[in-house]
Amino acid sequence: MSNPNGIWYTPVTGIWQTVWLEPVAEQHIANLRITPNIDNLTLTIDGSISRPSDTRLLRVKVYDGEVLISSGESINGCPVVINMPKDSKLWEPSSPFLYSLKVSLLTNGKIIDEVDSYAAMRKYSTRRDDKGIMRLQLNNKDLFQFGLLDQGWWPDGLYTAPTDEALKYDLIKTKDLGFNMVRKHIKVEPARWYTHADQLGLIV
Repeated sequence: MSNPNGIWYTPVTGIWQTVWLEPVAEQHIANLRITPNIDNLTLTIDGSISRPSDTRLLRVKVYDGEVLISSGESINGCPVVINMPKDSKLWEPSSPFLYSLKVSLLTNGKIIDEVDSYAAMRKYSTRRDDKGIMRLQLNNKDLFQFGLLDQGWWPDGLYTAPTDEALKYDLIKTKDLGFNMVRKHIKVEPARWYTHADQLGLIV
């Protein structure tokens, strides 16, 4: 937005997402897509691998704190589908529980890359009540989503927060004010922002 018009935004150009350099193996885990299903009690992890080969195996371990509760494996680029316990802890704003994940890429039985991540067992859906009014649901229960329109602008960095602590503090105050959700307005935040929202219990 270097030439805004029709609105009083400050012109903005340049880098506005987190940038880092990281040495990785030629074959490595490039991205994870994590999909929970609370109705079937499964967790599906689809790992994108650089330079795929037929010899690789993806292994996922799920932890509740330090306790290993489930695990699964897949080969040849197939998603890993993990069966979760019947008493799985569901994520909600009042109790934002997150499972820890350790994802390993193996070739010929040897781990060549490994990443840590997390997962929330949760489900967003809608239903019509007995009056025909559409209701938002979380984990198959009606939930009134109460939140604000967050444009993500900063007085000192415009699109960019000055520090990670500031990024988190903004969400802490949102939660302190009694909101359970944040509606982002025409902006994709850095990944850290979404992690803080998951940890604090804010729907995005």
